[in-house]
Amino acid sequence: LKPASIQDSTPAPPQCSAFAAAMSFAKQIVVDCRGHLLGRLSSIIAKELLNGQQVVLVRCEDVNMSGSLYRAKLKYANFKRKKTNSNPRHGPFHQRAPSKILW
Repeated sequence: LKPASIQDSTPAPPQCSAFAAAMSFAKQIVVDCRGHLLGRLSSIIAKELLNGQQVVLVRCEDVNMSGSLYRAKLKYANFKRKKTNSNPRHGPFHQRAPSKILW
């Protein structure tokens, strides 16, 4: 430990997180989704997928969604109503399970 008068004023480097590890190209990236916001996590994962990176998401059912529960239910119900008018069996198919929403 350095005395208080000799310590330099530069801040410590940021802690390594799943996002910082995701920026380097590896064979496969495993991301723990627990405690992350859905939209922010989705945008980072989408960027990595567009770069050709293989990404595996674990504990997706523990992802956080911001806003009120009522608003989130309304948004998801509106999303589920979207389907093909001519033949609904052609898709798009919307997953109901919490682990499949971020898939």
